[in-house]
Amino acid sequence: MRRRCFVALVGSVCMSLFLPMGLLVALPNIFLKKIHRRHDLSRTQYDNLNCSVSLSAEHTHPIVALASFPGSGNTWLRHLLELSTGIYTGSVFHSKILYTNGFIGEYEDYTLGTTLTVKIHGNYMKDFQAAILLIRDPYKSLIAEYNRRMAGKTGTASMSDFFSEGWNQYLNERAPVWETHVLHWLSIEKPLLVIDYLSLKEDTIGEMSKITEFLKTGMTDTRRQCLLKDMSGSFHREGQKSVPDDPFTADMHLQIEGYIANVNDRLKQLHLPPLRREFSVTT
Repeated sequence: MRRRCFVALVGSVCMSLFLPMGLLVALPNIFLKKIHRRHDLSRTQYDNLNCSVSLSAEHTHPIVALASFPGSGNTWLRHLLELSTGIYTGSVFHSKILYTNGFIGEYEDYTLGTTLTVKIHGNYMKDFQAAILLIRDPYKSLIAEYNRRMAGKTGTASMSDFFSEGWNQYLNERAPVWETHVLHWLSIEKPLLVIDYLSLKEDTIGEMSKITEFLKTGMTDTRRQCLLKDMSGSFHREGQKSVPDDPFTADMHLQIEGYIANVNDRLKQLHLPPLRREFSVTT
């Protein structure tokens, strides 16, 4: 019998007709990903606007790090970038949750240049050529990341969680990392664009225009309308009522204020404005 497959369905039809069921189940994820990436997939469609998002051909884009400390809004900015440009963003992490919720670039090899930017929370990335650094008030980013650890991507920790030993241990370990991370990316000797989270929140269109100019993609009128249709994305955490007004000890305040001062000193050296504050510190 001649084995034929329709071209558009070669991945699914041929496998299902001619592979044993056990082998089909055991096929590695990477093969399924390659089938998935053949299509221009759209996470969103609004009215008559063409807001489709797709992967680019290999070696289309330079490797641009999208760096941030966890809890600073990296996933939100990726959503904004994809709507603003129609190009998927990538990551060094390969999150299944993000992939299944429409971030198709999550499983791409970021060195191939098929994605617009590459999410990273650490300080090392191979062969990157430029970077966007998203900075957020460490008080807020530490709380946001603790929420994620305790309750998932959009969940919130309980009030008791913020009075636990785990919270204190988390702060002692992670607060210094905020400073180290930000100062590292502020010291790179490659093209760098610094974005303040609060500015992005208050003037999303203006900041996205700045970012797309830096990336040399620009933002068309249609893409601007796509962005206006969905400014929040799928992983927006609603306002939290279970966080104490100030879950930080006096000693931790002193430490964090010192970290912020060091970062502001570096921003001043680069002729950039100081970090904008979201968290009110009572004295």
